[in-house]
Amino acid sequence: MGAVVIICRRVAAVKAIRAVVPSAGPLSATVEEARALELMGWVREGGDGSIRLHAEGDERGLAALVAFLGATETEEVAPEGHEQFAIRGVSAGAFVVQEHQATAHHFDLRLELGGVMRSWAVPKGPSLDPAVKRFAVEVADHSLDHNAFEGARGTGGVIVWDRGTYEQGGRVAWPEALERGHAVFVLHGEKLRGGFALQRTRAGAKAQWLLIKRRDEEARPGSDIVAERPRSVLSERTLEEIMGSVPGDG
Repeated sequence: MGAVVIICRRVAAVKAIRAVVPSAGPLSATVEEARALELMGWVREGGDGSIRLHAEGDERGLAALVAFLGATETEEVAPEGHEQFAIRGVSAGAFVVQEHQATAHHFDLRLELGGVMRSWAVPKGPSLDPAVKRFAVEVADHSLDHNAFEGARGTGGVIVWDRGTYEQGGRVAWPEALERGHAVFVLHGEKLRGGFALQRTRAGAKAQWLLIKRRDEEARPGSDIVAERPRSVLSERTLEEIMGSVPGDG
């Protein structure tokens, strides 16, 4: 028998750094350079004219990015497993939560993506308590025009319980994050703020998910935001008041 030749290739070790750069121009230039160097991670504005970034990849690429930015202070940290290099802190579009009484009472969480509102029915509504995992069912996309709808419908009705903008987060780019079944995002609403995650638990035509509040400065352990703030952010009316506004309904 012939000799078996085994060829071993050295795989560059993945390292990660965090850096604050006093002034580095537009964030898009940092993203373009990082992607050209095949680095993963994120960059965001620091609020004082600086930029903050997390980058991971091979040591040579990290050194090249540091030189490109002129960063003088860097800190080596543990890699987080990012699969993209993206800008953080930038709005990805609108979000809305509508309380809806139909055959069954529920809340609809909608996130703008690709020109439509991706939607999930959340029977008990969202929570600001990270210990609470809310069951959610993925439903049909809605148009952006539906975001401001509020009113009675037959024996039911709809109110705009919360609205605002959201940021896409996580280690995987959207919409791939949703396709894989784990998507992280940050809400900037009147009632809901901070990081959240959608975790798919069952695939299919009506995929099942869990909506979970992330542990951050906006988390409120033990709270029940749905009961505490039941009124519409548009009309200040409750769902019951909306449903009772049409004679014969409710």
